[in-house]
Amino acid sequence: MGGLIDWGDDGRARPEFAVGAREALLATTTRGQLARTVSILGELPAAGAHGVALRAALRDPAGAGLPGASAGAWQRSELAVMRALSGPYAERARRIEADLEPVADPVGVSRPTADASRDEAPVRASSAYTDSVTSRSSGDSTEARPGMNTTPPLEPGASALLVNVPLRNTSFVGRTALLRAVEEQLAEQDTAAVLPHALYGLGGVGKSQLALEYVYTHQRDYKVICWIPAERDSLILAALAGLAARLGVAEQDGAGTPTANTAVPAVLEALRSGEPYDDWLLVFDNAEDVEGVRRYFPTNGPGKVIVTSRNRAWERVATPLPVDVFERKESIELLQRRSPDLSDEDADRLAEALGDLPLAVEQAGAWRAVTGMLVGEYLELLARRSPEILELEPAPDYPVSVAAAWDISLERIQEKNPGARQLLDICASMAPEPIPRSMLRGSRGINITPEVDPLLRESIKMNRAIRDLNQFSLIRVDPRADTLQMHRLLQTVLLAKLDLEKRERMRDAAHQLLSAAKPGPFGSSLEWRAYQELLPHVLTSQAVTSTDTYVRDLVFDTVWFLYYWGDQQGAADFAQQAWNTWHEASGEEDYHVIRMTKSLGFLLRQNGRVPESIPLTEKALEISRRIENDSEELIDSLCEMADARVYQGRSEEARTLTEEATKLARTLFGPDDPITLRATHAWGIDLRLCGRFRQALPLDRDNARQRERLFGPASFFTLNSLNALTIDMRESGDYCNARDFQEDVHRRARNAFGEEHPLTLRIACNLAVCRRRDGALEEAGRLSEETLRRFVSRYGPYHFDSLATAANLAVDLRLAGDLEGSRRLAETTVRGFEQRLGVDHVHTLLTKANLAATLRVLGDLDAARELEDEAARRMADTLGPRHVVTLTTAMGQSNTAYMRLDFGRAYEIDESNLALLAEAAGEEHPLTLSCTANLALDLRGLGRGAEADEKQRRAVEGFGRVVRPDNPWLLAARLRRRIECDLAPLPL
Repeated sequence: MGGLIDWGDDGRARPEFAVGAREALLATTTRGQLARTVSILGELPAAGAHGVALRAALRDPAGAGLPGASAGAWQRSELAVMRALSGPYAERARRIEADLEPVADPVGVSRPTADASRDEAPVRASSAYTDSVTSRSSGDSTEARPGMNTTPPLEPGASALLVNVPLRNTSFVGRTALLRAVEEQLAEQDTAAVLPHALYGLGGVGKSQLALEYVYTHQRDYKVICWIPAERDSLILAALAGLAARLGVAEQDGAGTPTANTAVPAVLEALRSGEPYDDWLLVFDNAEDVEGVRRYFPTNGPGKVIVTSRNRAWERVATPLPVDVFERKESIELLQRRSPDLSDEDADRLAEALGDLPLAVEQAGAWRAVTGMLVGEYLELLARRSPEILELEPAPDYPVSVAAAWDISLERIQEKNPGARQLLDICASMAPEPIPRSMLRGSRGINITPEVDPLLRESIKMNRAIRDLNQFSLIRVDPRADTLQMHRLLQTVLLAKLDLEKRERMRDAAHQLLSAAKPGPFGSSLEWRAYQELLPHVLTSQAVTSTDTYVRDLVFDTVWFLYYWGDQQGAADFAQQAWNTWHEASGEEDYHVIRMTKSLGFLLRQNGRVPESIPLTEKALEISRRIENDSEELIDSLCEMADARVYQGRSEEARTLTEEATKLARTLFGPDDPITLRATHAWGIDLRLCGRFRQALPLDRDNARQRERLFGPASFFTLNSLNALTIDMRESGDYCNARDFQEDVHRRARNAFGEEHPLTLRIACNLAVCRRRDGALEEAGRLSEETLRRFVSRYGPYHFDSLATAANLAVDLRLAGDLEGSRRLAETTVRGFEQRLGVDHVHTLLTKANLAATLRVLGDLDAARELEDEAARRMADTLGPRHVVTLTTAMGQSNTAYMRLDFGRAYEIDESNLALLAEAAGEEHPLTLSCTANLALDLRGLGRGAEADEKQRRAVEGFGRVVRPDNPWLLAARLRRRIECDLAPLPL
């Protein structure tokens, strides 16, 4: 290879570029071409977690985590790329170089690992939504770790920590009285109670600019200032999640973005408590939905809130401050700042014609600064434009003066740079939020229009177009964030000028730009910031209306980004909108419609709307069977239908479906294909729910082994299978090994994903049950309590994971002696399961059986008997009389009879139950041995001492073989005490 490749001395080492070769090759391309090439490389499956991290570094060179030494050749590759890109990437290159271990011989460079952690939906992710990566960046050892406070204490008098605050408007003039009024109102407000101060007024009067100027003028009066775009819920969530990351109050995955459903509650609590900072200021900009925005106020916190809005309804809940047009002297000051040669008289004439509207005055000032046009000539143009605008829209919801001023500038742009003018029309179809310039740079391979395509092909032409638009104040450019932004009124004016056909074309062009900028795996927190930047534009441009397959892929991925990011309701709402639109446009047999049908069904179930989800999932399976054109989709549909049946409590039907899916996948794709492994995992879930733990055990053991070989030991898939394997072990009666095994799985999950990750929490919930069954009652209770707190913080108290953990904690509280706490929690959990899953679902019924045990200890035997008799009857009908859950509940019925001194009834139940348990669970299963020990007490109560002694001996000896010496059940059997067996909800 002419010296370009160093093959190593012994022929066994990994080939590496010769010193300087990589840099020389990179220097042969432009920076734009290089960035695009690297971005494409990062999307390749082989790039794995390293590719995701490299793409994150391209978007945010300052904030993305650094590659560690373990990244091997990827570290040196990124260093070369950052050097070649230079500019804002040069500092990152220096940081990587400082962290790089000196390598004398390229042969010593280690091979990068091929495995990457992959995320899936919490229950059973289809192949459609498992295409994601959630690996932790190795990062720099000096960088902040998840959960670590990344902001040091501020020195007295220092400037505030500014979070998401836009650039200061250097053209801001006047408004002295209004600024003083804001200052006085905020000073009078008691810092212990947050009352928002609302700046309201018509569009274009400068509400946001006034709030922004206040921020910069008074930044030394606060410790933290956060600017929150408030037009949509998703924008508020993104801003607050960003604030949480900056304050270090929410865990995040390496260099990634924290999840909204943990970060937002955490940061609101931090603001309420004043930790780590008090004296904060939140600015909710363009807050039109009063009640929707108020939900995000940190009530009774030591800080201030400012709201800007066009909605006068804020007067009811806030201290109002109306913002009007400029005073004449302010208009003149701004015009003369832009054009110093403008006389007072000419400036006054211009201001009069423009109605002193700040936005119109700014536009006219920009025009004259660029063109130098005489005032009289400009006024003539304005006079001619106004009637044309009113003809276009007789009753516009924007001031005619600013529309006329814009119209003059738009005509000049059309003459000077038609592509730039059309780019404005495309951007008008998007949201009035910052548009990433990377979206324009990354669209070189698509065709939009003959006018815009040259801008996308050549960065010089695009930069010139943006410069021209910025000069005329038609857009605002933020070089820090590398974004451009258009005023919402200008968008309204531009759209009003387009006929329906052209408006559709411009919107389609916006969709093409957005789809070309689609970020990487939606499950990766490293990609979430990019999704957040595109989200408002995807929504506002109505991307769901597009029939283009690439745009639909973007919509699909955006739905799942919202889910993984933590906005589960937002994900369901957007999926519903997409499904309605696609179904009407393309029919039920369209590929994208089928995928969205299943996604919507899954998301509805996750939001507790199980009955609504069932017809959707049934229809998806029916269509998948009928059209027979995609085996993967059929397998996925079978698994989704099984998932739905499980939520209905129909586990036997679910088992049949997943068994069919697994056998079909094995036949078509082989035993170790990811699709087969996913179906097998789902089959294991259903076998467990059917009580067939010994059948599920080898299945899950082999599946875990295959997933570890395919995805690596720390991947989501592997750990999820290992968690399932632990449940099989525990419910098969191997309490000791199950606990030891799960302790290791929990450690690995914490190391791979952190304490707050949903999978880590589910593994922790399972570990708490393992500890309890193994006799570590205090440790089990502490872990259950902490896990429940984390689940409730993430999902709320009525999410399925929260309810399952609460059911377990209620048992732990009973065993710890907190009987009233156990009763209250169990009663609340029963109601939650009844509302979410129905009165006949196994989770509802087993929680009732556990509650009956608490009532029994409290001495309320009548209530306990009534509750467990009803639960046992419903279990026999839904699960069958031989299901292990039904048999365990019968043991509780026996205990109630025994405590009522009805030894005959207790004996009758235990005697018939013992044989059934031996058959269902095994003769040496702790449940079977517990029934044997309790049966000994029944016999003793009936005066049959010899038989009782024999049963007790068998129970004690059996326990001695299968549990630890200090297990409470073994001790109870020795001491001739009744054993209370508990039931734990299994993952659905």
